[in-house]
Amino acid sequence: MSNIGGRSTNPFGGSNPFDDDDPPLHHGSGGGGRDPLGVTASKNNNRSVRDSSIDTASPALNSGSMSSTAFLDSHDTVFEPSSSSSSSANESSWQDLGDLPYRRVRLYSNVHWGRKKKSTQSKEQDSSTEEQFGLSWYPKSYVDTVRAHQNAVLGASGDRTEVARLLSTTTTTFVAGCPNGGPVAAVTVPLTTGNASSGFGSRTTIRILNNAGLLLSSIPFPPRDLALSVQSNRLQLHRTPGDILTIGFTSRCVLVVVLRDSLTLCYDILGNSVLPPFFALSSHIKGGSPGRAGSLTDGMDLLEACIFEGGVAVLGVDNNSAVVELLDEFDDPTYADGADVSARRIIPLVQSQTDQPFTDDQSTTKAASSPFLLAPPPHYAIVTPLPTGMFARSKHLSFQCIAVLPRQYSASCRPELFLSTSDGSVVVSELNPSTSPNNGFTDVDCRSRIGGSGGMGPASPIVSMAFAPNGRFLACFTSNSVLTVVSTNFESKVLEFDARPGSASPPRSMGWCGEDSVVLHWKNLGILIVGPYGDWLRFPYDDDNIGGRINAPYGNDKSQLTGMKNVGGNEVYLVPEIDCCRVVTSASVEILQRVPPGTADLLRIGSIVPGALLLDASDAFDSGSPNADEAARSITQQVGLLEQAILGCVDAAVGEFDVKVQKRMLRAASYGLHFACKDESYRNKTPGRPSPEAVTFVNASRKLRVLNSLRRPATGFVMTSAQYDSVMPKGVVARLVAAGRASLAASISEYLKLGRRVSDYARAMKAAAFVSSSNILHQSSSMTDSQIAEEAIRIIRGEETSSTKLQGKKKSLSALPPSSGMYASVALAAHRAGRRGVADLLIMLEQSPADKVHALLAIGSYADAAAVACRARDPDLIHTTMYAYEQGLSNNEEGKSLYFSGIINKFPMEAVNMFTTYYASFGGLHGGDARPSINILLRRQKHTDAGLKMAKKALTLRSTSSVGENEREKDKVEALKEASNIFDLGGKDCAFQKTCTDEQIALIADQEQLRRSYGSTEVAPPSSSVTSTIMSILKYAAVDPRSAHRLFADADRIAKKYKVPEKRQWHVKVRALSESGQWPILRNFADSRAKPPIGIKPFALAAIKGRQGQVEIMYYIDRMTDKSDGEDRYDLLCEAGLWKKALEESVRLGDGRKIANVKSMCNSPDIQRLCDKYI
Repeated sequence: MSNIGGRSTNPFGGSNPFDDDDPPLHHGSGGGGRDPLGVTASKNNNRSVRDSSIDTASPALNSGSMSSTAFLDSHDTVFEPSSSSSSSANESSWQDLGDLPYRRVRLYSNVHWGRKKKSTQSKEQDSSTEEQFGLSWYPKSYVDTVRAHQNAVLGASGDRTEVARLLSTTTTTFVAGCPNGGPVAAVTVPLTTGNASSGFGSRTTIRILNNAGLLLSSIPFPPRDLALSVQSNRLQLHRTPGDILTIGFTSRCVLVVVLRDSLTLCYDILGNSVLPPFFALSSHIKGGSPGRAGSLTDGMDLLEACIFEGGVAVLGVDNNSAVVELLDEFDDPTYADGADVSARRIIPLVQSQTDQPFTDDQSTTKAASSPFLLAPPPHYAIVTPLPTGMFARSKHLSFQCIAVLPRQYSASCRPELFLSTSDGSVVVSELNPSTSPNNGFTDVDCRSRIGGSGGMGPASPIVSMAFAPNGRFLACFTSNSVLTVVSTNFESKVLEFDARPGSASPPRSMGWCGEDSVVLHWKNLGILIVGPYGDWLRFPYDDDNIGGRINAPYGNDKSQLTGMKNVGGNEVYLVPEIDCCRVVTSASVEILQRVPPGTADLLRIGSIVPGALLLDASDAFDSGSPNADEAARSITQQVGLLEQAILGCVDAAVGEFDVKVQKRMLRAASYGLHFACKDESYRNKTPGRPSPEAVTFVNASRKLRVLNSLRRPATGFVMTSAQYDSVMPKGVVARLVAAGRASLAASISEYLKLGRRVSDYARAMKAAAFVSSSNILHQSSSMTDSQIAEEAIRIIRGEETSSTKLQGKKKSLSALPPSSGMYASVALAAHRAGRRGVADLLIMLEQSPADKVHALLAIGSYADAAAVACRARDPDLIHTTMYAYEQGLSNNEEGKSLYFSGIINKFPMEAVNMFTTYYASFGGLHGGDARPSINILLRRQKHTDAGLKMAKKALTLRSTSSVGENEREKDKVEALKEASNIFDLGGKDCAFQKTCTDEQIALIADQEQLRRSYGSTEVAPPSSSVTSTIMSILKYAAVDPRSAHRLFADADRIAKKYKVPEKRQWHVKVRALSESGQWPILRNFADSRAKPPIGIKPFALAAIKGRQGQVEIMYYIDRMTDKSDGEDRYDLLCEAGLWKKALEESVRLGDGRKIANVKSMCNSPDIQRLCDKYI
């Protein structure tokens, strides 16, 4: 055993806590202390009772905002303390672990695990198919088989204890506790997998119980419909009870069940599945790239699974590992976005929107398409695979055990995985292997510092690791039975404890008892607490009768351990907490805790701290001693001493479990406040308002009343003051709601004044429990839906009649309307309970559009939800409604038809318009499917819009289709024919559109005929208009002059067929002939008529743009002989750059501005001089 300085000789002569042959040795300073609960300790009787008689009466408190009688003498049934807590507290005792006093407090005795509420116990007592032994439940057939075997071997039936011993040899019971005094989960499984080999059966039950043994929920295993959802398909899975590897709770009260093939199941306290089953470690990860694609439908067999406060980590047989972070809606969504690229998200399954109530059957569920579409889901997980197998193979080693450092204590703000290696070291893996050097692995090389080798031999591998609650220290237990505590960064060694003389095997469980000591449990040996300097305490648990007597704790006195045989140590389970260690046995629940420093100073024998003096004075006053006043006034003589004494008594009171001790210490604080109020200088510190000490007293009283109410057997939360401060009051309310204690949560939220939002939420959950209760369902014949709804409304508004003495009459607790979402949440609970009428009445009162819409969607009222969303004018809500409606229908043609008809016929016009716009934007012209939007328009009798959309879609096939030219044309013709049919449905209103469409179809046919006739696509390019087609035909005459006559005839035929106006036809011919260079034909075309319909000017412009000579240009200009053509002649001459002729034309017109214009534009000096002459 050694301390910070490394290995050293055992200061107690080398004695070992497991050595029964050593002489009795006494450990610690030998000094006495005050017994906090008025009982004599078993360790040498070195603690005495300060005052075993505690009067429940107390003096009046006048200096605070709350009188002492409001706490000390109140009999409010809501906050009545647990009687079992008081009885167990009277059996606690202190033991010195070095200089630190520890105590053992029994909170619940004679616990009958699995007992049900009175309302359900009588109905289910005969239907059970399991037989119970403490925390273990076995199938009756299996127990009968064991009994029959025992009878055959022994010749007589053994007692119940012998049967339990035989059962424990072939089965194991997993027990896990929720952090911060939460419920306990237990499940019994066979040691072997498979049905035929074990005879255990194919099913078992996971039970979640409070610490007093009351059953909260039962989870059948395997679930009735255990399946994986992969791409909208469900893959059925078949598992047996022997496949369970471990169970545990996270800090968010999520029960995690890990199977041997890494299949992970997540439940809340009430047994509802919060995430779909998923494999934490997929079999496709073989140590290569973590982002390697593969199937996620097969899991990897596991060596170990470690459930920590933020999720679970697993280690596979191939040395690969993965970390699953379980998050919820209160986590920052950006945290999930920063996960490694190889990570995958597990999101809840969304149930098909039907009117059926929720059940455990998940056959109607399907995966949500986007986990963070609007907001994070209530629960989700991030699975990060780590290629530790590749690292292990490269270093030629294997991994032994794992531990996880929570993200709030790591430098990367993400969990870090610690893996112990076969060569005695530890490897730290970060959760970003894709971006970190060396895949995020760091070998801390602690081989010479852990395991007691001292560098003189091969290092022993670590077989168990546990982090301290504050994340600063890591406890490591090696294969050679040496416990070593090091800092998390492995820079310093705090403790080394040698347990080899006592046990050569590792402990069954190891954890921390607060932040000061490590607690270990060995089967058949008991519990050992090791302090920071190598000091130890042992607590042997005698389980000879399952659930029987538990021996008193021993210190280091070895004489008391002789001949002790603990059998059935598997009935002792440790639940490490932040300030203590919970010990769960087959018949009791205890805590091992370091005595709070304030309590230790207050109750230590001979203590002269101010709190101890004030406690003596208060006890003397209660006993009627005349020395009480003198003792109290001795404290007031020194400035600040009385305030310190009051705060010391209050601080000690909140750390106690016995109500009598709590009242005794609060009575002492109240006694001190009386003297403080009489001091004028003390009153002047805070004139007109309560003093800080009085406020602290009131807050402590309220905290104690809440803690005592939580410790009642009906609630069964063994929460300490430090855990209460860690969870905070709002967290306590949330935990009570999650555990089905909404009524107590509502009372606490009102009592502590936690705010309107919290109180409204708690009352809403209370109302939800009311409408969902079995009593209401059984009384449905006598209570109508309106009566149930009225009672639920009164509960939500805080108007229910209170039966407590504090309230005593019917009164309104809230004049303001409830917070948003309260009525909707209760309505959903009524819907799940099958009371649709109650749900409809409550939803009508909801004022928040968002909550009202989501509630209506949950119960399947899509049209009503759309109406609410449209009235709120919220596009997001409207889109959410339509999306939910689509998800609620089957994914086939019939479902699609119902979807469109439902939107058109049942939804408001605003939703229909948005629906139409959405499909028009994303399914019409951007390569998508235009049929949905066309179907919508057709259902709305908008044939013109539907036909135009189809026609536009047909005309854009060229740019969106990737098929050949002929195929595109065929598709276009088919689409245009469909558009023509749509226009035909519109009758006379669509006659023009139909004619245009039919002509376009005919034009496409003519173009195809021209291409076949001339063997070229240039004669009639696809997707060209009538004008473009005529122009192409005329231009092609320059390519094939021999066919010019036939081409011109085809052009005239096309123009005549499609009724092209004459002037347009002439313009097209002029342009086509000029652009193709057919100038002789253009001159003949101009000469074909004495006065062309379009005049001569287009011919002249074509010659000018075609850069023809002056002769050709003047040929056309000279034909413009009309007086009205003077202006056009001048413009054409200027356009052609014939300045001299342009000057002559302007002189002939007699326009000086035109002459000046010629002068400014020409560059010839001769012409400019002529211009000056004429000007």
